[in-house]
Amino acid sequence: MGSLRYILFETLIGEIAVVWRSSDEILKQVILPDIETGRYNYAKNNYSGLLYESDPSDYIQDVIEAIKDIILGADVKFSLDQMDFTELTDFQRLVLEKQFEIPHAKVTTYKDLAKLIGHDKSARPVANALAANPFPLIIPCHRTLRSDWKIGGYCGTNDGRFKKLILENEGVEFQNNVAKRKYHYPKQ
Repeated sequence: MGSLRYILFETLIGEIAVVWRSSDEILKQVILPDIETGRYNYAKNNYSGLLYESDPSDYIQDVIEAIKDIILGADVKFSLDQMDFTELTDFQRLVLEKQFEIPHAKVTTYKDLAKLIGHDKSARPVANALAANPFPLIIPCHRTLRSDWKIGGYCGTNDGRFKKLILENEGVEFQNNVAKRKYHYPKQ
């Protein structure tokens, strides 16, 4: 299996960590910063025995740059086979795979995402699956909003300021903290 490695790097929203398997460079986790301190939150790390990497491969460096670009609003494409889903339930994987399809500069709701996966009455379980997303930003859970099209929580808080910043950087516009209709997905 190979050892797990991680690296920390600074972004517009704070210090982010990326965890990957050294043998094949498959991503295991992206850890967003603590909302209060802007620093890496060791408590959010799902793994023990990680080795710190100070000189990552070109591929991991590309991942880091892509994450920074996502925060700045760029439309960055990843492939699902770059990520390890083996520790997720079938439902979590289904939610994350569908979330991955939400287009750049578009937003959906937890309720609409539940409908998209064929579980119409599962908005709360969908929200829980996104809250546990091991690959935030890469799998753009920031593109899913409350049923009233307001921001809602992100990074384990209810204020959603990082979420709104990232969406605004993508070009999504809000009026009275509600995403404008032209950004809704699927179109209403």
